[in-house]
Amino acid sequence: MESHGAAVLRRPELRDCPWIGCDARDAHSLDKALSSSGVDLVVHAAGPFQGDAACSPLEAAIRHGVPYMDVCDDATYAQRAKRLEPAARAAGVPALSTAGIFPGLSNVMAADMVTRHAGGRAPARVLYSYYTAGTGGAGPTILETTFLLAGQDVVVYRDGKQLTVPAISNRRPVDFGTTIGTKSVYLYNLPETHTGRAVFQAPSISARFGIDPGVFNVAMILVARLLPKRWLEDRALVQTLAKLTAPLVALVDCFAGDRVGMLIEVELEDGKVLASLYVHDHLAEGMGAAVAAFAASMLKKEACSVPDRSAFFSAASEGARTFQLGRAAWEIGSTPRRFGMGIYL
Repeated sequence: MESHGAAVLRRPELRDCPWIGCDARDAHSLDKALSSSGVDLVVHAAGPFQGDAACSPLEAAIRHGVPYMDVCDDATYAQRAKRLEPAARAAGVPALSTAGIFPGLSNVMAADMVTRHAGGRAPARVLYSYYTAGTGGAGPTILETTFLLAGQDVVVYRDGKQLTVPAISNRRPVDFGTTIGTKSVYLYNLPETHTGRAVFQAPSISARFGIDPGVFNVAMILVARLLPKRWLEDRALVQTLAKLTAPLVALVDCFAGDRVGMLIEVELEDGKVLASLYVHDHLAEGMGAAVAAFAASMLKKEACSVPDRSAFFSAASEGARTFQLGRAAWEIGSTPRRFGMGIYL
């Protein structure tokens, strides 16, 4: 009820929307909610997804024959959801996982470069880089998620080999364009590494994330290195840790803002590098637009349905400060000046 009340305060037009309490991890509670008439789509956004033992909302959606999507950002949960594909197909239920902003919109941006801008050349490397100012306005949820991810070893692919490295490692400076500038990002165990490898067949692929101010990244590195992994796998303990640090983080958020940036780079087999950049001044609004675009793509009978990728990108990037697709890498950075003959300044 607290979340519903907060949502109504932010968006008064939601006041007249029906509200039903539901436990996303309880089958009986889900069945009761989905038994209501007029359910067109399940949108599972009740994270964090890390540590969930079952995909209960997806299983309930399949039982009730209702289309499903989620905003999962956990590799294990996404793989578990994928294993339910045969059941969803048998029931005729469309199901879409990892359909948020990152992963989600970022995956479609990568796919667009590989299929539309690569000119038939195969991708040799795909790099996902993400940035948020503070918690991006997501508060305790993103804190819990980040703490839980700090306890997961990271799977990356390099030259066709699967490697496992420590969480929040392998710092890389990334230029997110003139609005954000160059920020440090670090390896995290995110679903797009696995799905990108399966779909694009790129020999090298990884996903990185960074937070402003930089001291947050240092703090998360210390958490990942110093705290026992079993503590970081305990959701109750992590939730307590997130609540304890929330006041300090909220104070920092007042100064840091809630901007979000995504840079997706695709290196082709001939060495050419393509890049796509997304920047939004408010993470929550950007996330909402991306989720709404995915939802519209699944509601084919609705007037708001998204008929193609171009329309999807238009809807998903609503309100974005920057949205560039399939550009040469030199066009994306903070100083996109090309003087010819291979000279860039």
